[in-house]
Amino acid sequence: MNEPVNTTYWQITEFAEKVTEKIDGSVHYNTVAKWFNKLETMGVHYVSRAAGEKIYDELDLKIGVFIHQKRAEKWRLDVIFENLSNYIETRPFPDEWEGESSPTINSSEIEESIIRKVTTRIQEQLIASQNELANTLEQVAASKISSLLPQPKTDEEIRLERLNHALLQMKLNNKLEEAALDEWKKQPDHIRVRKVGFFRKEENHEERERFIRKYKNENMERALREELDIE
Repeated sequence: MNEPVNTTYWQITEFAEKVTEKIDGSVHYNTVAKWFNKLETMGVHYVSRAAGEKIYDELDLKIGVFIHQKRAEKWRLDVIFENLSNYIETRPFPDEWEGESSPTINSSEIEESIIRKVTTRIQEQLIASQNELANTLEQVAASKISSLLPQPKTDEEIRLERLNHALLQMKLNNKLEEAALDEWKKQPDHIRVRKVGFFRKEENHEERERFIRKYKNENMERALREELDIE
């Protein structure tokens, strides 16, 4: 009595992941689906079905890996498909096979079709909007056009901007000075300390001020970008 064959089946997304595990790189499930659709169309290899859905097994996995390897070796797909059965086992078609009753739906082609339609619609709307705007501008008097221009800032708005700018500078200066002092404290003694006479040492204030100025200059742009959340 023969032992039952323990076969694992996968649907297309899981199957593409299994192919990816076996190769150096990755392959999208749409690409894998196209390979096997073409093999069936050419009558080279049949993909098993369950409840009307295509399911893939270890034999399909070997074929998927083989196709990817040959593509990496710069083989054309049509050459791979035509010669596949010379290199690897393929699955025969069932006696009742008559081909797919309806074209296989390709999600990639559907996406491309939707994008083309949306793009065309957007372009039409843009052209219509541009024409409408051109007609409106031709009909508007010079006095009306001037009212559409940005209004000059009030004195209060200018003062507020200056105040915000000054506060920002003060904030950044304090922040950078604190960071610079932290970095200064990490410097070795021969930089931070100087000898005074034979027996006394004190902090090298001139070197510290020079270090702080340099730190501020080098980090001001970075601190400003962080404060304003600019990449």
